[in-house]
Amino acid sequence: MAGLAGLVGLAGLAVLGACGVGDGAAVETKATEVVALVGASEFIVGENRVPFGLFTQENEFVPGAAVRAEFFLLGGEDPEPRLGAEAVYRVVGEAERHVHEDGKEHLHGEARGVYVVDGVVFDEAGFWRVELSVTMTGTGVLEYPTMVLDVRTEPVAIGVGEAAPRSRNLTVVDVGEPGELTTMPEPVAEFYEETVEAALETGRPLVVAFASPEFCVSRMCGPVTEVVAEVHAEYRGRVGFIHVEPYELEAARTTGRLELVEAVRQWRLPTEPWVFVMGGDGRVVARFEGLFGAEELAATLERVLR
Repeated sequence: MAGLAGLVGLAGLAVLGACGVGDGAAVETKATEVVALVGASEFIVGENRVPFGLFTQENEFVPGAAVRAEFFLLGGEDPEPRLGAEAVYRVVGEAERHVHEDGKEHLHGEARGVYVVDGVVFDEAGFWRVELSVTMTGTGVLEYPTMVLDVRTEPVAIGVGEAAPRSRNLTVVDVGEPGELTTMPEPVAEFYEETVEAALETGRPLVVAFASPEFCVSRMCGPVTEVVAEVHAEYRGRVGFIHVEPYELEAARTTGRLELVEAVRQWRLPTEPWVFVMGGDGRVVARFEGLFGAEELAATLERVLR
């Protein structure tokens, strides 16, 4: 397994939204100038956070629109809406261009925000179609992009309620300086002082972020480590924070190969970025795949610290 690139496939989920999936599940698609890109790969039976981005046909990100989502379980002859909810738009950062050592330019953080439908309860596994009614900011024009989600019975990545793996990630004690452990433009030293195993022993809540600012391969990467750093500034001392690069940095920087670090396998990550929040008992209380806003993570920490 050379890396996560072959598993990310988020754009593929959005493409599925153009047609029905499953026997007799075809649903007529309305013409739209806006494309919806699913911001996560894993959805399970039960309560879910559904993130997505909106882009024009010219590949420009669409911020701040008003969006309502209707969810249909596919597979029957005449799918009907099973639930509906409003999406919340959250700003997460600006796009930045990075020039790699081989001279190739890569745009990171293309999505400057993320749309999220919170508390979506899927009561059955299978393919679910999401029809979006998008009211464009300023013009009031309505667009109707669609997505398809593959809802599973059980999670692949470490799930809510599970004990966090006691990973022995590298720290500054092993390498000497944070720059050897991260591609963050401005590393936060505290993120690289402890292993996950040691942090879990403290009995404090813990945030573990798996993200690669430079080598992220997903369109919906965004400034995840910057958002975590913003929240860390408010909760340092009360909550532990650890950042783990998903890839072996020496190989990535010198050869371009994306080789997974052991912690990624231990946490069973099918994609990146992922951020996990553990309570004082070491069990996962929340997890965020892809982009999220600082207020989402802060709200989780407030709940854990009560």
